[in-house]
Amino acid sequence: MKSKLSAWTYVKNNKRTVAVLVTALALSFMAMYAAYVLLITTSESFETVMTEMPKKVSYASLGGKAYGLKGNDYETNEELLAAYDKKQTDLVESLKKHPGIEDAFYTQIISSTYQAVMGGYSFEMPLMEPGQVQGFLDHVEAKLVRGSMPKDAGDVLVDETIMKNGGYELGDWYQKNIYGETFRIVGTIQSKSLVSVGVPNGYTNNGWYIVVYNDETATDLAAILKENGITLGDGDQVWDAKAYYEAYRKDVGDTIDMVVTTLFVIVMTFLAILVLVAYVSFMRNRIKEYCLYASIGYGRGEIYGMMLREMMILFGLGAVMGLLVSLGTAYLLNVTVIEPKGLIGHVVYGGHIQRILGTYVFLMGVLQIPVLFGLHRIKTIDAIED
Repeated sequence: MKSKLSAWTYVKNNKRTVAVLVTALALSFMAMYAAYVLLITTSESFETVMTEMPKKVSYASLGGKAYGLKGNDYETNEELLAAYDKKQTDLVESLKKHPGIEDAFYTQIISSTYQAVMGGYSFEMPLMEPGQVQGFLDHVEAKLVRGSMPKDAGDVLVDETIMKNGGYELGDWYQKNIYGETFRIVGTIQSKSLVSVGVPNGYTNNGWYIVVYNDETATDLAAILKENGITLGDGDQVWDAKAYYEAYRKDVGDTIDMVVTTLFVIVMTFLAILVLVAYVSFMRNRIKEYCLYASIGYGRGEIYGMMLREMMILFGLGAVMGLLVSLGTAYLLNVTVIEPKGLIGHVVYGGHIQRILGTYVFLMGVLQIPVLFGLHRIKTIDAIED
């Protein structure tokens, strides 16, 4: 009685060939995983700023038309400006009385920049009088962890993650390439939403905004403004939870998803071609072996079963090795690149691991075509002599 064909026999007797195939699969696994880790770091890092900050603070920059003001209705610019100031003061007072809003005021802002693997994102950094800073920190649940509170014009507090990201130290000029020697970092703060805050220094700014301290029940500032008779136009800006989410989805989430998908498809296609070519060559070199099995009484089904088990062993070893190498690479990327730059990343991404394993299953399915084709070429011992 003939024994069952063993899938391990070829693996044990051809270690070099097997090692090459397994290594290629493992490196492909690592390439797909490492690329994903670096790309998704951008998405996860920006998500923190763009979804956490609006839960606490919103911003609005409104032109005269938003208040229903028309230049032709006033004889001088001074009268128009006075009417604008009156409308804005009334709006600020009305906002303070709205449920879910703790405070609102009109002030200058500058941009705080967060640089990720794929591009950077600029978000608002309010400037206020030194006496207002502690109230801001209390509202956003931030605390001073190094340095001192702002006292003089141009003093700023920067979130510790943003400090890492920009390579700043206490005493450095904040964004010197943009604002020159205007804003000096006097303290580091720790916050869930990566906020920063400072004191104005003259009129160096990115504009004047209404700053609103809101809670999670009042994050739709655009709707609240509409309730107060404000008609938003093209020149008006409102940065609330909805606006930030739309910006995140469009500029970050969708873009990263598209890049990840495109890269994944390219790598998968390249891998499929390489594996197909390698496996066809692998089978062609063994056709005489298969003919010998057929000559001593093994049927095509038994030979196919052996070939399938061999394939599962090779892909299984490649997946295990690839997973271990990928997790090690992800850990090194987090320790040496992601964390030192103040970015947010992880080592284990279960969903992407499943996608890569799904790719392996797909490749095994594709390989059934040359395997089944090769089975039809298997004859008896006569084929060895041909």
